[in-house]
This record gives sequence, C-alpha cells and structure tokens, in this order.
Amino acid sequence: MDIHKFEVFLDLAKTLSYTETAERLFTTQGNISKQILALEKELDTKLFERSHRTIKLTEAGGITAIYAAKIMSEYDAMLRTLNQHAAESENTLTIHAIPSVSNYRGFELIAAFHHKYPEISLHLSEVDHGVITQSLDNGKADVVFGRDFGDINEKYETIVTDKDQFVCVVPKDHPLADATQVKISDLQDEEFLLLGRETTIYNRVMTMSRTAGFEPKVAYEGQRIDIILNMIANGMGVSIMMEKSVDMSANPDIIKRPINLNDVSQLAFMRKNTAQHSKASELFWEFVGQNK
Repeated sequence: MDIHKFEVFLDLAKTLSYTETAERLFTTQGNISKQILALEKELDTKLFERSHRTIKLTEAGGITAIYAAKIMSEYDAMLRTLNQHAAESENTLTIHAIPSVSNYRGFELIAAFHHKYPEISLHLSEVDHGVITQSLDNGKADVVFGRDFGDINEKYETIVTDKDQFVCVVPKDHPLADATQVKISDLQDEEFLLLGRETTIYNRVMTMSRTAGFEPKVAYEGQRIDIILNMIANGMGVSIMMEKSVDMSANPDIIKRPINLNDVSQLAFMRKNTAQHSKASELFWEFVGQNK
C-alpha cells in the first residue's frame, strides 16, 4: 500500500475537485485520477460517484475516508517518533569498558568528553574483557575500552591511550616483597588468587606459568580486584595482575613487584571499522584522537 494514495484520496474527498486537488498537491489532474483509480482497484471498491464534471463520495468512500484519516494520523505520528528517535540516537553515546577502566587514562578522557559535551547523552557500562568486542558486534555499544595484547581483529579501529605490564602482588611481609624483579618460576609453590577465567589475564597467567614449567595452584578466581587484594593482604596467596589496575593507596599491606616479562598490554578505545557511526560517536572519536 502506497500511503500517498490515501493523502490524494482524502484531499479529493475534501475538495471534490480534481483540478483543485491537483493544484493543492502540485501535480496534474491525470495523476490524481490515476492515483484514485489505483486505490479503488486495490481496495476493490468504488470511492467516488462520477457524473459529468462533478464527483461525490460513495457510501464506501465515506467509510474509507474515516479510516484513511486515522491511518494518515498514525503515519504522521510514526514519522515524528522516528525522527525524534533518530535525533536522540545521533546524540547518544554508549561505551562499554573493562571493570578497571577508572585506573586508566581512558576514563579521564571519557570524563573530559562528558564535561565538554554535556548535550551528548553518555551511557557507560562495565563488561568482562573476554566479551567486550561482542558489544560492538551486536550493536550494544558504539565504542568500547579494553585491553589489547596485539591480537585485536583488524575489523576494529583503535586509539591507544595507555600501556600496562604484569606485576606480582604479594603481602608486604612476603619474601618476594623485597625483590627488585620477580620471575614466574619464583611463584611455582604459591597459591594464586586470580581474576576469573573469562578474562584475558587469567588465560595469560596460566600460559606463562606452564611455559615456565609448572601448573599454577589456583586457590581463588573472581571478578573483583578489591576482594583479591584483601585476600593477599591477609596472607591467603599471591596474584599476577596488570600494574595500573592495582590501587596501592587503599592497600598498605600489599606490595607489587615487576615480573621479568616483555608482555606489555595496550589499553585502547575500539569501534567497528565498517560501521556507520553516529554524530556522538564521531565527535568522541575525534576528541580522544586529539587528547589521548
């Protein structure tokens, strides 16, 4: 159904003049006649009685006019709602980030953008790193902030804001607390307290340990860094984490020491290469690129 036919029909039902309707709709009488005949054929009913140079609505035409007016009203309301939605979408930015985002430069950039562009509706959510790019693939986020060990797919464009490295976190009275640098092999007899296996950190710690010749004894795995740090402070084990994710100011009873690895990660904003980006997404991407 071409909604334009109803517009023509309703106008003709009002003017009862092909000439006047053609003028009002900036077209020809022939086109008006063509549209009405097509609508009659589509509805399988006669809408107008035609006599010499005059026309009038049939009874079926009167019924049709009532419903056509309702349809056009709903159609106009739909268009207004869609236009409003499109405008709001252009000014909405959804960012998904790893839970430790507040420890990185990326968070400062998000906050600075929010202050500079308060008209942009910003939605920031935490997601596990292991599934963060899925937020881009399924359209749930415009931009994500996550960790890259050099294995990010080329279908994502990135802006790197931070670099981070692995550290060993131990109680302050642990023998390794005074070490300048810790070897992975130094930890083979320790109980590991790790971020969960859905994270890239867990998998890399397991790989590093096995490469060093031992199977790590994992006593705990969870989602919250603060709980792991409290467990370390209470002598329940040690952990391997990314350096900037460990807040020492809130944990005076723990020590972090560098590990002899060149396994450096980058923290980056990512978005899809091929996506049609909203105004808000483009504005944010430009802002981060200029201020990283």
